[in-house]
Amino acid sequence: MDNLVREMQDLKNSLNFSQGELGDVKTVSSKNVDKIKQLEQDILTYNNEVTEIINKVDYIENQSRRNNLIFDGIKDDRKETWEQSEVKVKEVLKNKLRLNTDAIEIERAHRNGRPGDRPRPIVVKFSRFKDKQSILRHAKLLKGTPIYINEDYSERIRQKRKDLLPALRAARERGQVAHIRYDKLVISDRGTANN
Repeated sequence: MDNLVREMQDLKNSLNFSQGELGDVKTVSSKNVDKIKQLEQDILTYNNEVTEIINKVDYIENQSRRNNLIFDGIKDDRKETWEQSEVKVKEVLKNKLRLNTDAIEIERAHRNGRPGDRPRPIVVKFSRFKDKQSILRHAKLLKGTPIYINEDYSERIRQKRKDLLPALRAARERGQVAHIRYDKLVISDRGTANN
């Protein structure tokens, strides 16, 4: 009988010890849950801050490209200098777009990429934003030629614009007037486009 009482007491002590350990585990677990919640909140805050920084950097990059245009399809010479690229762009402006090149100041013109089967695009930075806008208004005169003029955007914006192309084509097939402005698709019905 004494053995049975001792075993019962040992079991009771063991159970009390286990309950104490379990209480400690619950306390530690509760503290860990709180720490995890705080870490999740910190990560969310940091992710928001990183996204904000990425957006600001992208904005600054696009602002630095504000006066740029990309001329694609102009004949390429393998060892073309910046000066030669500028002359070729001015020839397009004068002969194809019928613009007075004496009034347009080019800050810099250079080829982008490596020589290959196709002509490398020429990135042109104009001194004045209004020159860039004037060239874009006249770009429709290039229709039917192998030369294209596009605005120069950051990689992030170029990807967004590329992703919008299927929706742009679909809207045009439905008879809507559609174009991409910066990184947004603008759609209107033909009847409201002139309003």
